[in-house]
Amino acid sequence: MSMTKNLTKQFKTQLINMEEMIPENHFLRVIEKHFDWNFIYEEVEKLYSKIGRKSIDPVVLIKIHILKFLFNEDSLRKTYEALNYNLLYKWFIGYDIDEKTPDHSTYSQNYKRKFCKLEKDLLETVFDKVIDLLVNWDCLDMTSVYIDSTHTKAYANKKKNHKEMKEIVVKKYQKELDLEIALKGLQEEDLTDEEYLEEVQKIVKCNEEVESEEVIGTKEVIVSDIDKDAGMLYKSDKEKMFGYNTSVICDNNNYILTTDTNGSNVHDSVSFYQSFENLCNHFDISEIDYFVGDAAYLTNHICKTIIDLEMIPTFPYTRKGYRKGYLKKYEFVYDEYNDIYICPNEKDLINTGRIDKNGYIIYKANKQDCSNCPFKNQCTNNKYKQILRHVWEEYKEMTNEYRHHLDVKEIYKGRPQHIERVFADGKMKYGLRKTYFRTKERVHRELTLLYACMNLKKFALHHYV
Repeated sequence: MSMTKNLTKQFKTQLINMEEMIPENHFLRVIEKHFDWNFIYEEVEKLYSKIGRKSIDPVVLIKIHILKFLFNEDSLRKTYEALNYNLLYKWFIGYDIDEKTPDHSTYSQNYKRKFCKLEKDLLETVFDKVIDLLVNWDCLDMTSVYIDSTHTKAYANKKKNHKEMKEIVVKKYQKELDLEIALKGLQEEDLTDEEYLEEVQKIVKCNEEVESEEVIGTKEVIVSDIDKDAGMLYKSDKEKMFGYNTSVICDNNNYILTTDTNGSNVHDSVSFYQSFENLCNHFDISEIDYFVGDAAYLTNHICKTIIDLEMIPTFPYTRKGYRKGYLKKYEFVYDEYNDIYICPNEKDLINTGRIDKNGYIIYKANKQDCSNCPFKNQCTNNKYKQILRHVWEEYKEMTNEYRHHLDVKEIYKGRPQHIERVFADGKMKYGLRKTYFRTKERVHRELTLLYACMNLKKFALHHYV
């Protein structure tokens, strides 16, 4: 057989039907069939004039942005360039093969001049509409939900930074904690009339319907000169970068239910509250049996929040904070009936009745018992042993008890196949590793659309008919 050489390729004029060129089983066809884009017209209608020259279809602008994530384009500019020769892209936005496509600046200018004036961000509305589609098709399995966060590299040079003093705001649950402390204080038997009245006034203050962000101090943080909202992330002793931390909750079918964005210096236990509030506001949480997270969410108040809503917190056990060679707190037995701790030497640690501002009750051992104790060198360097017990400690203890249940063990084993798989897909297939946008608002807008595209593509791949 002789070798063929096409040195000069001859092209011939043909009549092309773009509808016939797109495969019937392509996921974009499923998206076009099942997802109704008309809500975009309703959202932006008030931003356009009734007269004047025709604008570019706002649905086209949103579809192009969605193509960027669906096909993991490096930037929106490259997506617009690909529109000139990619027939699949043109078919999706409804353009003919010879029709001139919009310029990349069109989208940014529309957002700057029009879309940013909407009460709710347009890309967040797209996310909500995708969720509505999933609910209508009964795609969600809310038996167990999974929470975690991942880091996205910010568009900022880590070497260009400075230090600032940042205000420390009270915890979101501080009023609830103050109320619990005040109620505990009323249970004391030896209160004077003035002390009793003071505790009652604390309870009244805690019940006031006033939202306040009280500043309780300051701390020094590293701030980027380029993107002030990004937080410094220390990946190791030598490696560091500015980034954003995205907190995500997904269901048992790996569909993303909520997303929230903060700087990388915000701890998961802090970002939990906004994500959980979004979950409660948009979904029927009575369907949730198990709430799954890693050790970062194992705090007294988070456990209380979940258990009070009749969900089972599915968290791992952690032993952080124990000194090597010393007795652990769990080696001291808590007697709930008598409200005392019993040490390994079978001596009692008595409730002193004092509660600090963070909600910890102090239990104190007798000096004489400690001085004669054979375990003193493994217990404390002080004259007597003290143990702190939080006013909501029983909720964490309940969570640790759930950990031994067979159903909870099986649910937690599936965590890598759910929430961690979501982040793996996002970074490998959708561009979650880094962002080319700055400020928390713009990054959150982009990441919200990214997760909406993940949901939309998963739906399409599982609903081809």
